[in-house]
Amino acid sequence: MSLISFPFFVFVLVLMAAYYLMPCKWQWVVIPVFNLLFYMSYGAVAVCFLAVTMFLTYAMGILLNRTDDHFGALRKACADKEQKKKYKADCVKTKKRIMLVGLFVDFVLWFLFKFTGLFSFSPLGISIYTFIAAGYCIDVYRGKYRAEKNLFKYASFLSFFPHIVQGPFSRYDALKDTLFAGRRCSFERLEQGIIRIVWGCFKKLVIADRMKAAIDMILPRDSGYGGVYVFLLFVILPIQLYADFSGYMDIVAGICHMLGIRLQENFKQPFFARSIDEFWRRWHITLGAWFRDYLFYPVSMSRVVQKISARCKDKLSPVLVRMIPSYIALFFVWSATGLWHGKSWNFLLWGWINLLCIVSGMQFKPFYERIKGRLHITEENKCWRLFQMARTFLIFGFAEMVSDIPSIYGIWTKCRSLVCEHNWYLAARPLQLFPGLEIRDLVILGIGILLMLILDILKEKNVDIYGLAGRIPVFFRYLGYVSLFYAVILLGYSGKNAAGGFMYEQF
Repeated sequence: MSLISFPFFVFVLVLMAAYYLMPCKWQWVVIPVFNLLFYMSYGAVAVCFLAVTMFLTYAMGILLNRTDDHFGALRKACADKEQKKKYKADCVKTKKRIMLVGLFVDFVLWFLFKFTGLFSFSPLGISIYTFIAAGYCIDVYRGKYRAEKNLFKYASFLSFFPHIVQGPFSRYDALKDTLFAGRRCSFERLEQGIIRIVWGCFKKLVIADRMKAAIDMILPRDSGYGGVYVFLLFVILPIQLYADFSGYMDIVAGICHMLGIRLQENFKQPFFARSIDEFWRRWHITLGAWFRDYLFYPVSMSRVVQKISARCKDKLSPVLVRMIPSYIALFFVWSATGLWHGKSWNFLLWGWINLLCIVSGMQFKPFYERIKGRLHITEENKCWRLFQMARTFLIFGFAEMVSDIPSIYGIWTKCRSLVCEHNWYLAARPLQLFPGLEIRDLVILGIGILLMLILDILKEKNVDIYGLAGRIPVFFRYLGYVSLFYAVILLGYSGKNAAGGFMYEQF
């Protein structure tokens, strides 16, 4: 069941009716039922693999709690300080064994589907729910919160259909407060949620799918489009991916908003970032936070990495020695991030490009500061800020092109044509510059991207969009809503190269 289809929106309407007809105390019971119905629409067999992960990580959480309680009771009953320390150490060892065994099984299942090719299908959202479940178990191990005893509540969290297809990577402690809290229907929430859903559909159908038609003609290595077209890819790939991915997030966030459930935001105006490091704190925020909390910090603080740093103390500069743990951890983070996106070399190369940009920015920061000082450039300088944003945008665009071309030779061919093919005069001929699109499509794209930019500027300035809309007279506000709805219906791209599903659905 596609997330932009008539059956899906009927599914959402039935969910709303069932949810608000249920007494507030029992509203949460509706969620796992509809999670199961949604997941089964993609194939009943895949439910088995979700169930395995769910039961495994649920049992892990309970075992970790019982281990804590058992050794806690022993420590409480013991008066000997040394024996208390021993109980504490035994508790940590036992919990670590439980966690490592559980995570090993959890990630082996994911690895078998993602990398081995042993199966002819990949369960919907396996990369998402595997990582969400692993994060839950690690948080319980660390004592951040107690494990959920109610299996159906845990199932509601892990299989929550708005986040299971493309994220966000929800945290149990952040989602549970609104996921299991009863509430009455609110017209204001329904209105705001519907508008966000329509806006997400606009970004996906009107902008992303239309741009995808041109990208699909330019991107292939043997397409014959080189030179200026390659530079064009650097520009339109980020916009197309943002409209597609954030459009999905708007749709599921709108659904959750109507239910009164608070879903974590996954984007924060990423194209206003002035470095790749900052960009990844604004783009796919929950994935970055997952790798930061569960991979970066454990690796950088590990004994092995600290020993490596200590051995380099007399051989390298103090600044570099301090940064070694971070650099090693970043290597693991970006290698893992690349492999999470795909098993081919282009995804690993994509991760290392981001790694190189982040590490070079960290390592050469003092040098950059000296140059800026000599040129009398301040961070408040608008031209400098625009240059930083444009540079970050184009680097991200280049990295995305690398991730979309499945061979090193194909990437080399495209990059070489950027320099060797002299067709930059086409920059003044938009109809030739955007193959597969007509002048009507370019006008629609221009207006759509402008609207997206205006809203992002307002959000960057911390303007309350819903509050701003509420100050518009009712007639004109609803006229705008209806116009946006009809724009999706009438202007949604339906050409032969239309993208169809969301780009991250395969995860």
